Amino acid sequence: MSCSDKKTTVDPLLKDLDEKKESFRRNVVSLASELKQVRGRLVSQEQSFLKETQTRKEAEKRAKNMEMEMCKLNKRLEERNSQLHASASDAEKFIKDLEEFRSQLDATNQTAEASADSAESTKIQCSVLKQQLDDKTRSLREHEHRVTQLGHQLDDLQRGLSLRECSEKQLREELRRIEREVTEAITKAGIDSNDCVLKKFLEDVSPVNFERMNRLVEVNDVEVKKLKDEIRLMSGHWKHQTKELEYQLEKQRRTDQDLKKKILKLEFCLQETRSQTRKLQRKEERRDMEIKEIRDLMSGKQQGDEESWGKQKFWDNSGFKIVVSMSMLMLVVVSKR
Repeated sequence: MSCSDKKTTVDPLLKDLDEKKESFRRNVVSLASELKQVRGRLVSQEQSFLKETQTRKEAEKRAKNMEMEMCKLNKRLEERNSQLHASASDAEKFIKDLEEFRSQLDATNQTAEASADSAESTKIQCSVLKQQLDDKTRSLREHEHRVTQLGHQLDDLQRGLSLRECSEKQLREELRRIEREVTEAITKAGIDSNDCVLKKFLEDVSPVNFERMNRLVEVNDVEVKKLKDEIRLMSGHWKHQTKELEYQLEKQRRTDQDLKKKILKLEFCLQETRSQTRKLQRKEERRDMEIKEIRDLMSGKQQGDEESWGKQKFWDNSGFKIVVSMSMLMLVVVSKR
């Protein structure tokens, strides 16, 4: 009875132990399967972690490369800004030079206008002086014509005087000859000289005739002297006037030559000012073109800088967003572990 009781008491214990063993085995198998699953999960997580670390390293490399590119772009931006400032200073210098050229152009235009006005005034003066010179030459020719007429009159008077003197000499010789012939005829006729009426008449008439003729000759001589004196005075006066007119004519010619020289100088100065204005206009056009080109370059550089600055905003790119999201996911996984 005791053995059977013992068996009956042992069997449930063994059964319980077997059940416990079976349950332990099942638990061990389930744990082993769970362990395998966990190991598989761990391997997959390690692989994913390795992938994530690799992607993180690549992202870090990309971030470093992007930082390097950002530094390079910042350097380029600084260089472009310095170039832009230099070009702006050059543009300001060009604008100042252009303003100076414009002021010089205005001054040259004013001088050209003044020289043109002076040239026109000198031309007007020259035309007036030419007209005066023509009038004086006309009056001089008239005076010369009058002087020549007076000279011809003087020559005619001198010829008439010489002819009168010759005729007076001839008349005196004729009278003397006639008196001699009459006296000879009376002496040949034997007529008494006291009784001869003809001889008395001749003796009375001849001195009277001679006195009259002498008076007439003296009067003519006085008139001729007066005419000669008047002609001398007139000729001296006309010679003086001709000399004065010649002097004035020479003076007018000199002034005309001086005015012509001044006109030539003014025309040369006007041509020079016109050429200088053309040169300054060409320089101004060139400077305007250069300033326009500089402004175009500046606007192009500003647009390029804006585009590069827009490109530099890499945090707006999809790749950078993906990298950041992956890195955040990796940080969350690591923090959970």
